[in-house]
Amino acid sequence: MLLDFLLLLILIYISYQDIRSQEFNSVWLATPLFLGALFYRVPVFLILAGYIICLTINTSTHERYVGNGDLDILVIILFYVNFYNFWLICTCSCGIQIFCHYINGKKTLPFVPAITLSYGIVVAYTFLF
Repeated sequence: MLLDFLLLLILIYISYQDIRSQEFNSVWLATPLFLGALFYRVPVFLILAGYIICLTINTSTHERYVGNGDLDILVIILFYVNFYNFWLICTCSCGIQIFCHYINGKKTLPFVPAITLSYGIVVAYTFLF
């Protein structure tokens, strides 16, 4: 639970950076990546293979849909939660993003805050129940 809280704090700071400038410093992801890989719940090779495939597709589409930093964060989250909670986080993030798009009306919005909120909700739910 302590590692989940540490990741949540780092995600909150990265969300602030993403809201401010729609980019963030990836150095902040080094600690959660190291700790997540150290105490991983999913095979590292499976995560690495999926990440390389997603990164290749994302680069070939010129980051049109999701930024590479968002993919980095999603991969790190995959180290901390099980597969079901990961898909729940992705689904909630997309729902939050669609809701914010309709309210705000902007074409592009920072995605990290939606990921952070979804991660916080899933971690809180898992902790409470």
